[in-house]
Amino acid sequence: MVGKNKASTHAMDQKHHSADWVRGLDSVRANFDERALAIFQLDILIPGQFLATYKRKLHMDPERALMFAILQDAVVCFQDYAGAQEKRKRRLFLDAEEWVMNDDHDYLFSFENVCASLALNASYLRRGLMRWKNNPMTQGRRLAS
Repeated sequence: MVGKNKASTHAMDQKHHSADWVRGLDSVRANFDERALAIFQLDILIPGQFLATYKRKLHMDPERALMFAILQDAVVCFQDYAGAQEKRKRRLFLDAEEWVMNDDHDYLFSFENVCASLALNASYLRRGLMRWKNNPMTQGRRLAS
């Protein structure tokens, strides 16, 4: 009987303190139970914090974004126009291949410097593109298009 009264007194205390959960928890006056239950409070976010969850996780400054766009364009030109017969498309492929194969570090937007800025291994990416180009499966697909 004593345990039952103690439990109901505790339940009454919890009801009395339920208003405190809405306004916040005064950690100085809070007992152990209140502090333990505080982890279940709802988070309050301002719209900027909520919308930030939908933004790109990888933040790039404008210079790196430009370098990424240059690299992306080169890879797309390399893969899309690798087997092209049309003069313009063939030139785009050859320009992209020349840029990728050049190991010059002097030019700011060289393949090596772009990869270094984006924390990519230039030689690994270069080998992968060359392997893709020389793969018989991709050669057949390119000739068919």
